[in-house]
Amino acid sequence: MSTLGNIVNLGVNALRAQQVGLSVTGNNIANVNTPGYSRQRAALTTSLTINGLGSGVELGVLTRARDLVLDRQHRFESGQVGRLEFLENAMATIEAIFTEVAGGGSTETGAIFNQASGAALTGAFSRFFNAFQDLANNPESQATRAAVREEGSLLTEQFHRMDAQLSRMRDDLEAEFSDTVAAVNRLTDEIARLNAQIMSDKENTTEVAGNLDDERDRLIDELSTLIGASAKQQSDGTITIQAAVGEGILLVQGGSREELAVSSLVRDGAVVSDLVFASTGARVEVNSGKLAGILETRDVKLVDFEGKLDETASVFVERFNIQHAAGFGIDGSSSNLFFDPGSVSARTIQVADNILTNLDTVATDGPSASNANISAGTGDGTNALALSDIRLEKLFGGGTQTVEEFYSDFIGEVGAEAKSVFMQAEGQRLVLEQIDNRRENLRGVSINEEASQLIVFQRAYQAAARAVSVADEMMQAVLNI
Repeated sequence: MSTLGNIVNLGVNALRAQQVGLSVTGNNIANVNTPGYSRQRAALTTSLTINGLGSGVELGVLTRARDLVLDRQHRFESGQVGRLEFLENAMATIEAIFTEVAGGGSTETGAIFNQASGAALTGAFSRFFNAFQDLANNPESQATRAAVREEGSLLTEQFHRMDAQLSRMRDDLEAEFSDTVAAVNRLTDEIARLNAQIMSDKENTTEVAGNLDDERDRLIDELSTLIGASAKQQSDGTITIQAAVGEGILLVQGGSREELAVSSLVRDGAVVSDLVFASTGARVEVNSGKLAGILETRDVKLVDFEGKLDETASVFVERFNIQHAAGFGIDGSSSNLFFDPGSVSARTIQVADNILTNLDTVATDGPSASNANISAGTGDGTNALALSDIRLEKLFGGGTQTVEEFYSDFIGEVGAEAKSVFMQAEGQRLVLEQIDNRRENLRGVSINEEASQLIVFQRAYQAAARAVSVADEMMQAVLNI
């Protein structure tokens, strides 16, 4: 049967429960602008019924407003955004390296190399070919020969500039790669530490471990942008982290974590860094996150663009040297090369020493009609014209493209890839934004909702206090009998 003492206990329990509710609501309001904070709720449950009568209210565990499905979606999409945003920045840099402006804005076939005011490699090619055309009209002019030599040197300098910028970008990628691996290790170490702390702090695995759960979730979100991590809640309250590193290989499990390391190896004759496990040295495969973007830029994009630039230099130099060697200088010499033939690439292309030291060896003249072993004469100029016309020859793409068409397609490829990456990154950000909005609507704090909760708990607290007061008055009445 119910007694006045039971009524007082009912009221006291209610006071305590509503006070906790007020405290939780106040904490939510205080953290309305805290990044990563998840709204909390105090779970109030009915106490056991005794002899048909209720025994009041009990305070259950605190709960957080989280949706594991939305969390998984956010982390997956964050990995994609991390990869694409790095590619976006990298392609913007590569675009700047290969910026080509054809003077005059002309768009017809042959316009790029016909524009003397064109910038970078296109302009250098244009001026180089035009210089030989001028030389064909005045093959004995030392000033025109000097202009040819100068334009040849400027052409090689443009190749060197772009190669050097790509090389510097590769060095920057290596540094960024090492820094990102260090950041991943720092995050996994902190997540493992929080796992251990949460496991020791919780009396019940379903409880909320204060701000530790939110901090751990924030770290996992940050990790997912770097390496594309997925998280799985365990029955003991810890979270297991697995990245795209193969079947059954974990980055974080309980209070322990797998450290990643950077290993140097030789690939295609160059020393590059690779991602491995520090404990075993086994190679780690990643397909999302910033690390994936770095590796894709370094091992795919740069390799392709450097290869196209080297091909432009080597094919052009080989053909130009053949034609130059077939002509005669005004000193009567032949078989002279205009460019150094040794291992020609964008990095090593050079004007030959004989051209740099003796302008008379520039092969302007063609062979004599009567004797192919002697010059047609110092005023002939037919070989200089042939050298200028090399820009019209189908040297690339299996004999289907001129140097202009090949390089124009190359520049177009850079621009198309950059545009594709920019569009993919923007689309992926929109997807992530939609998921984040849904996620924030669930876990975020609404001032209006919390204000209404304050009123509810306040009124319940006042009613419970009144019940205790009434029970006290009843006790006083009994004592006064």
